[in-house]
Amino acid sequence: MSKKLLSVLPLGAMLLASACGAKDGSLPANSDVPAVSQKEPVTLSVFFPYPADWPEEDFMSTFGQPIMKKFPHVTIKYIAGGKIPELLAAGETIDIIYASIGATPPFLLENKLEYDISPQIKKYGYNLNHLEPTMIDTARQLAGGGIYGLPVYVPPSTIYYNKDLFDKFGVAYPKSGITWDELFELSKSLTRSDGGVDYTGFASSYGHLAMMNQMSIPLVRTDTKKSAFDTDDRWKAFSENLIRFYKIPGYAHIKSNQISEPHERNRFFKDRTAAMFLSMTALHSSKELGDLNWDLAPFPVFKEKPDTGPQAYPTYFYVTSMSKSKDQAFEVIAFLTTEEYQAQQLKDGKFLTTLNNKTLRRQFGQNNPIYAGKNVQAFQPDKYAPAGSVNKYNGTYQGEYNNVIRDAVHNGKDINTALREAAERINKKIEETEAAAATK
Repeated sequence: MSKKLLSVLPLGAMLLASACGAKDGSLPANSDVPAVSQKEPVTLSVFFPYPADWPEEDFMSTFGQPIMKKFPHVTIKYIAGGKIPELLAAGETIDIIYASIGATPPFLLENKLEYDISPQIKKYGYNLNHLEPTMIDTARQLAGGGIYGLPVYVPPSTIYYNKDLFDKFGVAYPKSGITWDELFELSKSLTRSDGGVDYTGFASSYGHLAMMNQMSIPLVRTDTKKSAFDTDDRWKAFSENLIRFYKIPGYAHIKSNQISEPHERNRFFKDRTAAMFLSMTALHSSKELGDLNWDLAPFPVFKEKPDTGPQAYPTYFYVTSMSKSKDQAFEVIAFLTTEEYQAQQLKDGKFLTTLNNKTLRRQFGQNNPIYAGKNVQAFQPDKYAPAGSVNKYNGTYQGEYNNVIRDAVHNGKDINTALREAAERINKKIEETEAAAATK
């Protein structure tokens, strides 16, 4: 865990915008709000759960240093990883937590650190309309109508594909507007054994595909706190669409314990035996890509929804309930959602934007040589699917969907049985969690 403190400069100026809220979400000058020049120096501790994803050096160059340049009275202290209860017991203060929507429940909600920033949004005239609307709807659902944080970046929803494998087998590259049926046919053409090596056409993360499904089907219903796997008929059609890929004969060598995101990812990036990887969790680094001859294609669509991509899976920055500097913390996360800040990060290929600005999206990777000549517009769909039910259980139990795929592919279970049994396991765990919480 890193606790390095960085030095600060003298006080700076407040973000400027109209009193009704700037178009890019920056904070307006307001006579009712103390000027930044009147503020005392403050240290804000920022917690992120997964140090390997954002090492301190990367975090500080991408987030910390731009924040402190914009707000010279602010010192950013980065806390990477660790168990929050232990950190708090040791006297640590956490002002900001940032986490994906899936990681939000175990790190923000279960530690009872959520705080509704609606007063700050009103006080500073912050304009939510410049953010991608489904990401705000997701945040609203999670907070029961309030809002705990702002979406700052989002992972890709795209197909990485290995051009060498397509060329090797004489198969045309995936095209814009590709449907799931067309992707299936591509996968069949690319799944074969050659020179003693077993190749497959397609790999992905099935838990994330379920959580971000294009049909906006709920995993766990917010009102009943019950899994929808066995009560919403759309899960059967959704599952059959994915299971057919593993029914292609050339997939038989893949073991049941290898149907998970790390194994699927390694087959594409490391082993290079999968021709396509449907990426939904992270931009893949130059180290991971290495000398791979790769490009991108848009996320596949259902023919009945040709204009709709998956649901978004944004990472939010949250002001915590324990922070004694909530206004300053809000100013910081608001700044991270401005075009002023995001434009440079996008051009450098640091992350994908959560702003509702297609022109800004087109600037992604302009300054980063690993994206030269790549179809970077395929990283994000033109239209995200509406948010399904959003609650603290979805991220926790999305992994059960991998068990659905395994049971249907390897354990001889029909899809209805696999879905019903997964729902039973989820419902039992929720009941146990709710009962334990009631006794505290």
